[in-house]
This record gives sequence, C-alpha cells and structure tokens, in this order.
Amino acid sequence: MDRQKVVGVVLLGLIGLYFAFQGREEAPSPSGPASPPREERVEEEGRECLARVRVAALGYQEVRLELEGQAWAIRLSWPGGGLQVETPRVCSGGECKVPIPPGVRPVEVRVDACPPLLLGE
Repeated sequence: MDRQKVVGVVLLGLIGLYFAFQGREEAPSPSGPASPPREERVEEEGRECLARVRVAALGYQEVRLELEGQAWAIRLSWPGGGLQVETPRVCSGGECKVPIPPGVRPVEVRVDACPPLLLGE
C-alpha cells in the first residue's frame, strides 16, 4: 500500500507540472536576431508591386478589390483621413473588403508599391 501511494503522489506531481507548463511561452533564443515589429515588416515587404488590381469598387461604407498576385498591405486615403490594413485581415480568396467611413469621396487606393487608383471622382 505504501508503494501505491508513492507512485500516485509522483504521478499526481507529474500531472501538475504538465499543466503548470502549458501556459508558458518559450523564450526567444538569444543567438538569433530579433525579428522587426509587424508594421516594419509590412513596410519592407510592401516596397514591390507584386499584385494586380482586377476590379475596384467604392461602396458607401467599403472599398472592394479583387487582386491577383501577392500583396501585403492596402493603403487608403481620402480628404481628411486614411488607413492602412494588412491583406490577411481584409482579404480572402483574392477578394478584399476594406471598411471606410460612410460617404467618403474620393478615395485613393494603393496596394503595396503599385500605382494608386482613384475611386469616386
């Protein structure tokens, strides 16, 4: 009976350690260089024009785009404002929907370093 209690306590301790270490993140290795913040990577990656805008439409509260190729960021600007979004957040299957304030006109759309499109003129 003493051996069973010892094995049970050890097993219980191992289970407790397992759950204690589940929420911990691994520390980054000090040997490798730190990766730049996400916003800087978007700026670096977005310096080339690797995408083509097939269709662009301006709605009352959104800009819709159909893209071919690879794009990292979409930049929108309008009188008195603008925004930049990463394509994984607003695009799916080559179709992108970017919400904008209601009734904004005109809107300049720039995909990465590609030439800008002016919508709503």
